[in-house]
Amino acid sequence: MATGLMDRNDANVVRAKVRAKTGGSIDLQVLDISAGGCMVDFHGSAARPGERVLVTLPGLSALPAELVWAEDGRAGIAFEAPLHETVLARLEGLMGR
Repeated sequence: MATGLMDRNDANVVRAKVRAKTGGSIDLQVLDISAGGCMVDFHGSAARPGERVLVTLPGLSALPAELVWAEDGRAGIAFEAPLHETVLARLEGLMGR
């Protein structure tokens, strides 16, 4: 039974590929998302607040964004242009909301 629970939880994980200006990229788990940005699990990244990044979410092209804060292993990323409401609804659905 534990395996079934784990599978369902894993299915609700959305990952974002975040690429810094330096060219390095990292896959991060999206913890929360809104039209204007997202909060990600931020362990092990060298990017710093104020840095411009490209964020690739499932099914989307890379989105220009800015890393606006990083604290306690989490970070906030603001998208340059807001996500369309249907795109946001699809991503929230992937996250199990």
